[in-house]
This record gives sequence, C-alpha cells and structure tokens, in this order.
Amino acid sequence: MAKLGTYSYPDIRFSDAIEISARILNKFKGSIRVKGLAWELGMAENSGTLFAKIAALRDFGLVEGRGELRVSDLAQRIINPANESERLQATSQSFKRVDLLFALYDRFEGEAPDDKTLLVALEEITRADKPEIIKRFTLIQKHLNDASRALSHHTVNFTETEVSIPTPSLNIPSSLPDSSNIADLGDVDALILRAGDAKLTAPLSLEYIDIAINLLKAIKLTMPNDDFSFHPDQTNIN
Repeated sequence: MAKLGTYSYPDIRFSDAIEISARILNKFKGSIRVKGLAWELGMAENSGTLFAKIAALRDFGLVEGRGELRVSDLAQRIINPANESERLQATSQSFKRVDLLFALYDRFEGEAPDDKTLLVALEEITRADKPEIIKRFTLIQKHLNDASRALSHHTVNFTETEVSIPTPSLNIPSSLPDSSNIADLGDVDALILRAGDAKLTAPLSLEYIDIAINLLKAIKLTMPNDDFSFHPDQTNIN
C-alpha cells in the first residue's frame, strides 16, 4: 500500500488492478489464496510487490478477504456489467473509494491541473514533505487522470433540457452517476421522470430518488403559484 502523509492510494494503475481481478474471476472462479496469486503473477509469496498489488486491489474495492481473496461484487460489475451504464457507475464507485484521488478530483472539479498546481495541492491536502510528494507525483498524477476520465462519465443526462436551479439550497450535484436513455438500461429497474420539458431516465436507486426529488423542488420554485393545483381526475398511477 502506497502512502502520502495520512492518505493511502493504490500502488498500481486501475487498468492493471482490473486485469488481475479479471484473471482471478475468469481463471479461478472468483477466489484464490494469496499463495496461488503469487504463482499466477510469477512473484514470491512474501514479496513486497505482491502485497502492494493486493493492497491496491483492496483500495479500489475489487477484492475482499485476507488469506483467501474473493473478487468483489463491485469488480464483477466492472468486468461483466449488465450494460455500459452499470460499468461506468461501478468504475466511478471504485475511484471514489480512494480518498486522495476523490479529494483531488473534487478540488479541481474534474479538470487536469498543471504539474506545479498539482504539487501544491498535494502538499496542502496531505501535509507530506516535498521530497516525498515529488517521489510519488508521477503515479498519483496518472491515477488522477484515470479518476477524472471515470468520474466525468458519471453524470446524469437530462435528455431534453437543463433545469436552472434558482437556489443553492437545493442539493443537486454537478457531477452525478451516468444515466443513459431507457432503451440502454436493459433489465435494470429504472427511474423515469418527465416534468414539463425536463426528462430524466436513470437506474432506480436511493441516490437517484433524491436527485429526482430535488429536481422537482427546483421546477416547483420556477412556477407561478396559480399554476400549482391538484386535480384528482388528472392523476394516473399505474
């Protein structure tokens, strides 16, 4: 496990972590002992490099267990997703598990900072010594680029129009899980919302329900009071 200050982060890239997880899943039915993984990867059983790789798999949430490693449900949704929306959402969740990467992504709002700006941010966030930051800079920068690509796809798609939020008290995040149109959701339970010109289709989850509620609150604030009336005969609940 790599560390910078009090923050830990994976010692290998996400693509490499997924490749190892896929080998465990496909060749060993999703479960392997540490000794077996050492043989599979051609490494010594007690090598620091092997344990760094295993720690990275755990950092990303791709494996569970100690003596026996089991491919997690999160990893399976990335390796064998039901659809692209599920893969993107699971990949985003994996990166969000790494506090340092998510803190950097949030700080720069998904943009790629220049080298000096990233160095300064790492010092301010981790409080680590400059030589240690410089030593670990290249891998962290690559991790941040990977995280930015993954998290940038994790946004809700308002397919017909964007809704203007009239007050900051409505908590509708600017970066949200990926949503495709309903045809792309396959057999996944879906949340479908049509309110005026705004339309939202997304997987059904507590997170999306909160988003839909906040969206409706935002639309309500933009409507004149005399437009808000309830007519039982116009309500259709299937």
